[in-house]
Order: sequence, then structure tokens, then C-alpha cells
Amino acid sequence: EMSNNNLGRDNKPEFTVDPIEPRSGFEPSGLTIQNGQLFTVSDKHNKIYSLNINEGVANMVPYISLDSTKLGALNFDIEGITSVEDDFFMVSEAHHRLLKVKPNGEVSWVPEWPSFFPSANQDGLFQVFNASLEAVTYLGDGKFLMAVERQPRGLIEVQLDAKLEKVVWQKNHILDQTEHYLKGKRIPDLTGLYYFKGEIFALHRNAELIHQWVKDEYGDYKESHQWSFAHLVNAPENQYKDTQYGHAEGLAVDDENFYVVIDN
Repeated sequence: EMSNNNLGRDNKPEFTVDPIEPRSGFEPSGLTIQNGQLFTVSDKHNKIYSLNINEGVANMVPYISLDSTKLGALNFDIEGITSVEDDFFMVSEAHHRLLKVKPNGEVSWVPEWPSFFPSANQDGLFQVFNASLEAVTYLGDGKFLMAVERQPRGLIEVQLDAKLEKVVWQKNHILDQTEHYLKGKRIPDLTGLYYFKGEIFALHRNAELIHQWVKDEYGDYKESHQWSFAHLVNAPENQYKDTQYGHAEGLAVDDENFYVVIDN
């Protein structure tokens, strides 16, 4: 959790680092805020969890259980989550699809068919197994933005109809060039997205920073302002044993803070 008040490129923000409980068996992958409450998902479980921060501990509490068999799937492999009013929308990495979840737990694919794979793959995305849809955020007016993790990293813009059921258009962006510093053998990646007050914030895991995506005059996304959290994750008391790659998996933003979930 980092303060986002009046941050410049070189500012070191105020922060707190809270362990997530339970510590074993749960791998948080995605983060959103709905009605002031933090929610996360795990790629190993078909559930949505509330994330409650209290006295220096962030507790994952089961909130909605999802029945994947109703959609002919064993596991959704959820990698990102966003909120649209009282509903949740999540991305399934294994199925290259958007999943809608109502408050009562009812699930449906959006759209019902096809997945986003054919169009994105034809344009050069989804080239590596287990490196596809990693995050999603709702931009309003029926438009979603989804992150493609790596090799190459990219963004998929999707405009849905008024009922949020059918795709009107899909635009795929390859964004594998970066100005961010990457140490060792790290490559550009994208593991979190959050739309807040007209701005798109992104999580560049391997660069250990948050940055903004802005569109240029041609409609192409470019990296903009950045806020590093490298000094946090590399502090001895917070650092994981395996430091070959980054570990940040989800991002949320409110008026006061950035929230980042770290998965080992």
C-alpha cells in the first residue's frame, strides 16, 4: 500500500507492507475496489475474496464461490478482476475470455462466443503458453481494457454493447518496448491495470513500478508517469528468495493510495 498523493517521478512515497493471510495455498492474482472494499482473486481457486486490512495484516476472506462446471470448465484460471456497479468481471488466462459474476454467484462468459484469442493471436499477441490475459479494468461506457502479460506484452481494448454481452469491436496493441529499467534477464511485462478518474494505471512487474498508459495522437498507448516500489520489494525484510523476476500481481487505486498485491 503506497500513498499516491502528489507523487513525482523521483518521489519515494509513504507506504505500509502487510502480510496476506492465509499465507499458504492462496496466490492472489488481481485486485479491485468495489464500494470502498478491496477484492482479490486467486488463479488456483474459483473464488472471489474480500481483502480486509486490519492491524497490519491483510486477510483474504471468501466472498463469492464460482461454479466453473456450469460453463464447462474445471478451473477458470482467474488472473484479473474489475468491478462494474455490483457485478465483477474477470479475465480467464486459460480460456482467453472475460467472465461476468453477479452478486449471487451466477457466472457467464462475455461474450458467450468466441474468445478474444483469434483476433489477438492474428495480430501477434498470445504467442507463449501461460502468458496471456493477466489483468482487466473497466473504462466506462461498455469499454474494457485487458492486459496481455508478456512475449509480447500488450493491451486489448474491447467495446461491448449496451447490455455488456456482445463485442462491438476489439483492438489489439503490442507494447513490448519500454523505457523502464529491467535488471538481469527480465523482459517487459504487464500484470495489473486500474482505471481511476480518467487515468489508466498499470503494473510493470519486472520493472517493479506503477506507471500510466496514455494515448498519443494516433491512438497508440505510450508509457507515462511512473512510481517505483523497487525499494519496498527489495528491502531485506520484504524480499522473496527468488528475485529473478518480479512478483507483483494486482493493482488498485483510490484517492489516497496505490494498492499492490505480491505473489511468491
